[in-house]
Amino acid sequence: MKNKACLLGMVVLLAALLALPGVGQSAMWVGAELGGTFQPNTVFSVNGTTTGHTQIMPAVIGGLTLGYDFVNAGFGAYAWPDWMKYFSFATDITYNRLMVQDGGPGIGAGLSANSRLNGYEVVWTFLLMAHYGFLPDSEVPSGRINPYLGIGPGIVWSGADFSMRVPDNLVVATTNGRHNASSTNVALVVEPGVRWMALKNVSIDTALRWRYSVPSWSNDSVTIKADPLSQWAVLVRANLHF
Repeated sequence: MKNKACLLGMVVLLAALLALPGVGQSAMWVGAELGGTFQPNTVFSVNGTTTGHTQIMPAVIGGLTLGYDFVNAGFGAYAWPDWMKYFSFATDITYNRLMVQDGGPGIGAGLSANSRLNGYEVVWTFLLMAHYGFLPDSEVPSGRINPYLGIGPGIVWSGADFSMRVPDNLVVATTNGRHNASSTNVALVVEPGVRWMALKNVSIDTALRWRYSVPSWSNDSVTIKADPLSQWAVLVRANLHF
């Protein structure tokens, strides 16, 4: 019964948000995103020895986002100068796997077929976004189509579970490598995209995100470093403005 009441409450809240007038220029928005991440062949090193270009498999990327438009309407609105309506701030948290192709080039070619690298990345990204709206109307005066460009830092938490077979010796290393200030803990993120206002308070983003970082994972016997990870992600994001 409690679950049904909670679900009903969420439906009523969503309906109320959709019915709010003037939310086509709302200050706050939340969204969910999903897409694919792709990595060009990357130079890895094992204990300081370069392995050559290693193939990393494509992976699914997903996350949640929270954004703020510098306008004077909606939740959290403020009397910003008019020119600030062309800028927004957004933060999101994404997750994706980081997997090296078994038997592929680089690490895979230099080790046995049983060697592997399975990892993950959790990234907290902060973007300052500039945008401009086209096709304004009475429902969405800011424009139905909004190309944008976002740039900012990301904090990367990553982990790896890797098994490497070398001649006459099997080294199994499991580590959760958390970056810190003394290592490569900050990524550079650039995201061009287009926001499509489907309704006065519902938008869809189509974006291409580039992320640059130099992570490494180590335990007592093995250190693997990627130099660098230059990752591309294609993202589709659905947002609710309020």
